[in-house]
Amino acid sequence: MGYVYELLVALMFSLGGTSVKLIRPYFAPSMITLMRFAVGVGWLLLLKLVTRHRFRQDFSRSFRLHWKWLVFGAVCKMAAYTMENIGLSIGVSYGNILTQPAQMILMTVLGVLVLKESMNAWKWIGVSLCVIGILLISWNGLSLEAFLGDNLPLTLLYVFSGFCAGLFIFAQKKVADDFDILDSNLVMFSMASLLALIVPAARGEILPASSPDLKCVIAILYFGFVTGIGFYLNARAIPLVPFQMVALLQSTMVLFALVWGVLFFHEPITGWILGGALLFIAGIVCINHRVRGQKSSV
Repeated sequence: MGYVYELLVALMFSLGGTSVKLIRPYFAPSMITLMRFAVGVGWLLLLKLVTRHRFRQDFSRSFRLHWKWLVFGAVCKMAAYTMENIGLSIGVSYGNILTQPAQMILMTVLGVLVLKESMNAWKWIGVSLCVIGILLISWNGLSLEAFLGDNLPLTLLYVFSGFCAGLFIFAQKKVADDFDILDSNLVMFSMASLLALIVPAARGEILPASSPDLKCVIAILYFGFVTGIGFYLNARAIPLVPFQMVALLQSTMVLFALVWGVLFFHEPITGWILGGALLFIAGIVCINHRVRGQKSSV
C-alpha cells in the first residue's frame, strides 16, 4: 500500500498547476492561496471527524512549547504557495516542477549546516544535478536577453517557493516529537489561512471577477483536498516504502505534471525542459541515496 499511497500523492500534487489554471480566470493568486489553505483545513477537520482522531492530552502544553515553530511553518508555507500560485498564473501549468528540486537543495543545506549531517559524494552530485536541471528548464534554449528578461524572474519565484516549502518541512521536523502530523498540519494551515486573508482583503480581491463555473468549483475543492489530505497520505506512506524509493516515487509528480500540461492546455515541452526534468529527478534520487553503513537523512 505504501507504493500506492506515494504514487497517488504524486498524481494528486501533479494536478496543482491544472487547478490554478482553472481557478485563475475568476480569482486572484492571493485568493487562490487563501482558498487552498481554508479548504485544506476543512478536509483535515473532516478527516479527524471520520477517523475519530482526538488531539493529544498534552496538546496545550505542546502548543505553548512550540508555537514559534508553528507560526514559522505557517508563514513559510503561505509564502511558498503565494509565490507558486503567482508563477502558475503567469506561466505554464507545469512550471511548479521547479519547486521540488529547490526544496531538496535547501533541505540538504539545512541538514548539513543546522542538523550537522554529513555531506557525502551522492549529495554533492544530487545538488549539482538539481541546479543544472533548474537552469536548463529556465533557459529552455532562449537567448541570454530573453532568459534574463522573462524566464529568470519566473524561475526565481519557483525557486524561492521551493525554499519556503523546505523551511516548512524543517518546522514540521522540529515539532514532530510532540505533535501528530495531522494536528501539526491542521494548526499550521489554520494559521496560514488567517495570514493569507490579509492580502486579498486589503486589495479587495476576495470576490471573484465573475461567477465561477463548475470546473473552477471542482478545482477549488480538489486543490484544498490535495493540500490537506495529500500531506497526510504522504506521511502515512513513507514508513511503508523503502527509503530509497520514496524520492523516486515522489519525483513521478514532475512527469505527470508535464503530461497534464500537454493534454489539457496544449503547452509545449521542449527537449530542454524534458532533459532538465530528468536531470533534477536524478538529482533528487541521488540526494536521498542511502549510503551503506550510514543513516540516511531526509
